[in-house]
Amino acid sequence: MRVADLTLSQSISAQLDQQEQSIATLETQISSGKALNQPSDNPSAVTQVLQLSSQASQLTSWQANAQTASSWLGMGNNALNTVLDQMQSARTLLLQALNQGTQNATTYEAIAQQLQGINADLLTTANTQYEGRPVFAGTSASAQAYDSSGNYLGNSDAPTVIVGPGPGAGQAADLSVPGPQVFGSGSASVFTTLSTVISQLSSGSPTAAGLNSALSALDANISTAEQASAVLGNASDSVTSASAALTNQLTSVQNSQSSLEDVNVATVTTQLDSEMTNYQAAMWAASQAIPETLVKFL
Repeated sequence: MRVADLTLSQSISAQLDQQEQSIATLETQISSGKALNQPSDNPSAVTQVLQLSSQASQLTSWQANAQTASSWLGMGNNALNTVLDQMQSARTLLLQALNQGTQNATTYEAIAQQLQGINADLLTTANTQYEGRPVFAGTSASAQAYDSSGNYLGNSDAPTVIVGPGPGAGQAADLSVPGPQVFGSGSASVFTTLSTVISQLSSGSPTAAGLNSALSALDANISTAEQASAVLGNASDSVTSASAALTNQLTSVQNSQSSLEDVNVATVTTQLDSEMTNYQAAMWAASQAIPETLVKFL
C-alpha cells in the first residue's frame, strides 16, 4: 500500500473514532440526564460544580439550623403566650381578693387554691421541652428548667445555632431565653410571688397591703415575661429573614450547578442525530476512498 493511502486511512480512522466517542458521550448524556459524567468531559466545569456543591452543602446545613431555630422559637413563643395568659388569670384573682368587702376565709381559700393551680400550670409550662430538651434551661444539660418548688436548674446562656455567614463562627441565632428572663429570679420570680400570696390567702385573713404588694410583684413578673416575648418574637423574625435569604441563595447555587451538570435532552438528541448522520456519511466516504480490504479491516 502506498504511503498516501496509509495516511488517508489513518486520518479517516481517527475521524471515525472521534465521531464514535462523540456519539457515545451524547448517548451517555441522554441516558443519565447529565452533561458531566466523568471529569474528562469538562474539567473546568467539573471544578465549578464541585465548588457549587460545597456551597450548596453549607447553605443546606445553615437552612436546617434555621428550621431548628424556627421550631425552638415557635415552641418558646407558644409557651410564653400561655405564661402570659396564666399570669393574667392570676392577676384577675388577686384583684378579686382585694375586693375584701365580698371575701371571707372560705372565698380566700378558694382563691388560694385557684392560684395554686395556676402556679402548678406555670411550672409545667416553664418545663416545656423541644425534642427532649427544656426550652427555658439555657444551654444546661439539666432534664428540667425548674424543680417542683420553682427553683431554676438551668444556666444563664441562651442556646444558639449558626444560620449564615458572619464574623467568627457565623451568624448566630438564639433558640430561646433562659428561664429567669421569663419567670424572674429568686425572690422576684413569679413562683415566689404566687407562693407568698397563696400563703397569705390560705391564712383566711390576708391584709390589703400584702395583697397589693403581691399585685405589684405580679405586674413586674408580667412585664418581665412580656419583654421575653418581645425578644423571642424578634428572634423569630430574624430567623425567618435568614431562612428566606438562604432559600434564595440555595436556589441560585442549585440553578448554576444545574446549568453546568444537566442536559437539554431535546437539544442533545438533535446533536446525536446529527452526529449519527455525519458518522454514516463518513463511513460511506471511507468505503469510497479506502481500498475494500482496508475498509473491511476498519
